[in-house]
Amino acid sequence: MIDLAAAIDLVERTAAPLPPRRQRLADAVGRPLAGPVVADCDSPPFDRAMMDGFAVTAADFGTADEIVELEVAMDLAAGDATTATVRAGRCMRIMTGAPVPRSADAVVPVECAVDGTAGAHAGGRVRLRDSRFRPGQHVGRQGTAFRRGQEILHAGDVLTPAAVGLAAEAGATHVIAAARVRVAILSTGSELVPCDTVPDAGRIRNSNGPMLAAAVAALGAEPIELGIAPDRPESLRSAVAAGLGADVLVLSGGVSAGDLDLVPATFSGCGVTKVFHKVRLKPGKPVWFGVLRRAASTPTLVFGLPGNPASSLVCFQLFVRPAIHMLAGAPREHWHLPRAAARLVAAVKSPPDRPVYLPCRLTRSGAVLEAEPLPWTGAADLVGLATADGLLALPAGGRIHEPGETVEVLYDSDGR
Repeated sequence: MIDLAAAIDLVERTAAPLPPRRQRLADAVGRPLAGPVVADCDSPPFDRAMMDGFAVTAADFGTADEIVELEVAMDLAAGDATTATVRAGRCMRIMTGAPVPRSADAVVPVECAVDGTAGAHAGGRVRLRDSRFRPGQHVGRQGTAFRRGQEILHAGDVLTPAAVGLAAEAGATHVIAAARVRVAILSTGSELVPCDTVPDAGRIRNSNGPMLAAAVAALGAEPIELGIAPDRPESLRSAVAAGLGADVLVLSGGVSAGDLDLVPATFSGCGVTKVFHKVRLKPGKPVWFGVLRRAASTPTLVFGLPGNPASSLVCFQLFVRPAIHMLAGAPREHWHLPRAAARLVAAVKSPPDRPVYLPCRLTRSGAVLEAEPLPWTGAADLVGLATADGLLALPAGGRIHEPGETVEVLYDSDGR
């Protein structure tokens, strides 16, 4: 068994940023590009109408406020195309987004139609007065936004939703961007049933799987839920092997010292090298960490978390969270849960042999942060953690910490 600080240090020294990956455009949102996006077309791809109205030639418009009467030769909607020309004395009714005929010089908005002619269509006549008419008005010229072959997004640019839209307009379906960390999640135990199943006698619902998937998603990583593996060597080995294809495998249960705690041996049989097993920590003492290294691929970080839900979540926050952030290339200040000093508002006792992390509620009293310990019955109890917005970090020693004492707290800035 090792100290908590040593265990965290081993995780930090094992994890390293993932190389960029080619990925679907929508999957890369929020991450920086590792290479440019180059347009495969002009934008706009053709001269297009920017307003509903009439495509006209400038030669038909003279002095301001003059009423011009024109024959409507054709109706053009968005998606239509024509090689017909707009001759003198004629126009085409055109909708926003439709291609402007090459012979047309401008679009006169439909609001400029007078004498009840705004509804004129092909075969009819329209009377137009546009006191601010100028050649080229209300026409989006081809290539004014960007040109084919132009680098429209650069390496290092973050793919915001607007940037995703721009890349899509330029023809990009995939990009090279910082990798989204893929985290496989496996719950073990023959007593587990899916959360949509009513448990029989001796069974319990799998709360760890949804909980850990939510924790992974809150960090911007991709949860891959593998479901439940019963306590049978062949089933467990098959499920672990599937999870080792991800960047991180997070398994809950089966890491303690019971007859059916098969996980450490299964990891070893799958080629995973142990880094540590058991940490001086409460809850979460049985936590296991290792790494699978392969010649032709990036390593897979492997975490065996205790099966009790509170232990599992605390260990996720202390060990898995920083690993995910490191793989994603996040700066060091984002790796771990933020820590702060707080004033204790109720007495609480620490265990004699291990540091403990207890659920607490954080409030402000003026400039002072206060921490209220929440009722908690042990490692299987999620009720306190579900209503907490912080973790009270108490050192080993077995003493009672009195109200008013300054203590250290951790809080989750990603999830709450």
